[in-house]
Amino acid sequence: MMKKSKFAIVSLVLGIFSFIQLFGLEKGILAVIFGFLALNEIQSNPEMKGKNYAWAGIALGTLYLVLVITLLSVKFPQLKEFIQKMK
Repeated sequence: MMKKSKFAIVSLVLGIFSFIQLFGLEKGILAVIFGFLALNEIQSNPEMKGKNYAWAGIALGTLYLVLVITLLSVKFPQLKEFIQKMK
């Protein structure tokens, strides 16, 4: 019996929960981190599964972070200038 990666499940749950509480940046960041940890775990152990959960967590976490940064840059023009200076 194949086991699902716990990191993959945590990544997916954090990715979903990051949208429930607005500006929960830590949840989006953790979703991405746990997603990559899950992918590494799954790659090193062929009996593990949950790659789709890990990718979904990474996608949701990244989408949330991009959305928050975009909304903040529109709401606060100083942040937009700061982001442009970083490029």
